[in-house]
Amino acid sequence: MIRLFLRLWLITGACFVLSVLGLNLVLDRIYSPRLDKVFVEQVRGQVFALRQGLAGRSRAEQDQQLARWQPHYGIALRLLDDPPALTDVERRALGAHGFVVRDMLGWVLLPIDAANGRWLSLRLPSEAGMTLQLTVLAYIGVLSLLGGSIYLWVRLLWRDLEVLRGHADRMGAGDLHARAHVSPRSQIAVIVEHSNRMATRVADLVQRQRDLTHAVSHELRTPVARLAFGLDLVEQAGDDARPALLQGMRSDLHELNRLVSELLAYERLEHRDIGRQWPVVDALPWLQQCLADPMREAAASGVGLAVRHCDTALLRIDPRLMQLALSNLVCNALRHARSVVEVSLLQRDGAWCLRVDDDGDGIAQADRLRVLQPFTRLDDSRSRDTGGFGLGLAIVRRIAERHGGSATVERATLGGARVDLCWPVAPG
Repeated sequence: MIRLFLRLWLITGACFVLSVLGLNLVLDRIYSPRLDKVFVEQVRGQVFALRQGLAGRSRAEQDQQLARWQPHYGIALRLLDDPPALTDVERRALGAHGFVVRDMLGWVLLPIDAANGRWLSLRLPSEAGMTLQLTVLAYIGVLSLLGGSIYLWVRLLWRDLEVLRGHADRMGAGDLHARAHVSPRSQIAVIVEHSNRMATRVADLVQRQRDLTHAVSHELRTPVARLAFGLDLVEQAGDDARPALLQGMRSDLHELNRLVSELLAYERLEHRDIGRQWPVVDALPWLQQCLADPMREAAASGVGLAVRHCDTALLRIDPRLMQLALSNLVCNALRHARSVVEVSLLQRDGAWCLRVDDDGDGIAQADRLRVLQPFTRLDDSRSRDTGGFGLGLAIVRRIAERHGGSATVERATLGGARVDLCWPVAPG
């Protein structure tokens, strides 16, 4: 703190002294010519009267006249027998005004008799000025007051910085719930507020990563256990039973690979891209292309899959990510539908909305927010036949957020679940 205070004090004090000196120089250059003109106008009447009173007299008479005048003048009057040496500027002033001014308006010289070269000297009283010692003391006093003010400000600032540093140390030590508190009038109140917001986001991110790690370990435990059990069975089984066991192990490996792929897709969508200029695509051809593979899957399972509405001709989206979201929605709907799945692309209230309806059992009101979280499955079965790791709708939600929108779950008019993926219409 002392180093910061001394640095600020020295810099501020130097700037103050240089500013005062520079201001004096500037003001002298601006006002000196004006003051000279005013002074000339003020003294020319007295100069005329003195010259008239002394001209044409002898030296003795002039000395007697000056002696009579001196008590009534506040200036020193003295005759000069020899004319003073004049500069070019003074010669021009003598020709213009009839007298010469020297010593910063403190000395006036005027000729009395041109024949004998006699001049009159007028010494004006000097202005009351500060001595060098008083000037130095004045500067020291001002710099002391300035230093005291700076020290008080630095002290308060340093106290708040210590609070912020302690907050950073606690965060670094693992206390993610630590928050800094300073006065609302503090100089760094805004910085502390943003630091607390950052700490909250970091704590939420770490908590999500912990939950994700816990969920991943939980999901991996089942296929890994099945693989270990399958290896034991392969070692004990005969040649006829091994192909079936190996096929089951290949299915377990495929499940692990699918889990890893979904995890990678979910993690890649962690950061949002709000404001990014997505490419423009033709809505209906893109929708039909995305539904080509799900159509074949629906035909094989006996479920009808159709596009019900397409209210827009053009979309501004990330085609690859939005195709992944639509695929997850349709596959999830086909898994739970009885006979019909409908896909709609709507435009309403300044937003595009990708909607998937099915006629299955639907999702209860209490579970509609929970199913959008990762590794949330309403069916607790671990069988591969039921499918899914609880990441499909979580990926859909993140794709919607990446486009600046959101995903919601409601009840469909068909009786089952309705999932809406909505994002704002891009300008233009």
